[in-house]
Amino acid sequence: MSRYETLQAELRKLRVRQACAVMVPIAVAALLAAHADDTSGARVWAALAILVALPLILHQLWRVTFPAYRAWSDRSSQVAAEINDLRRRIAGVFERYRERQKGELFKKAYDLNGRPVRELEEALSVGMYRERREVFVTAFVRAGVAVRVTASIGSPLRCSAADSPARWREHVERLRCDEIRQYHNHPVHNGRTRPSPTDIRTSASLKSLLGPSGSQLRSLIICWNGIREWKIFEHDETGRTWLHFEFDAAG
Repeated sequence: MSRYETLQAELRKLRVRQACAVMVPIAVAALLAAHADDTSGARVWAALAILVALPLILHQLWRVTFPAYRAWSDRSSQVAAEINDLRRRIAGVFERYRERQKGELFKKAYDLNGRPVRELEEALSVGMYRERREVFVTAFVRAGVAVRVTASIGSPLRCSAADSPARWREHVERLRCDEIRQYHNHPVHNGRTRPSPTDIRTSASLKSLLGPSGSQLRSLIICWNGIREWKIFEHDETGRTWLHFEFDAAG
């Protein structure tokens, strides 16, 4: 888990505690107001008006009265501030890359050829997020550098290779590659994903087409969490999946 995901889990628990501490008394007050014996309704309306203001009143009162509630509140503010700082850091990463213009090739817009693998994956993560649809990228890698890259943009849920996989063996031999990295993205933002049945079949098919070079193929899926930090999961032709890389804005 990244620092953001750890903080987000902590913040969720803190806010649940605070909400329970404030809302339980309000629920009791609302119940009493609903059963008030007042034919004119004035008492009910007055009670409802108080209920609107009660959350803020109780929050301030509980902060003064209960050290535990005050600690939860202070920690919530600290965590929220740290999360906002991480959001700004991620925004800075995205701002380093210009957006693809209409009709422009994806690989040209993000200058993919010649990038070291980690830089390539950063550029892909930014670009794929912006497209908000599946993008299929094949990187032929030699000594950790992408010496040939192809990319195609599909529909929101489907995509295919930009060139014929039948020619990949030729590219591997000609360029003396030691890896073929096949990337695509799943447009999800909870930091978790798994290969679909189609992904698994595609991986098996590509390995078969590559013949002896099939062992050099790596099938990778990019997804994001709530603040656009990216994770890259690798899978094989059997569906076995593991985390290949996780970007943590906290560094």
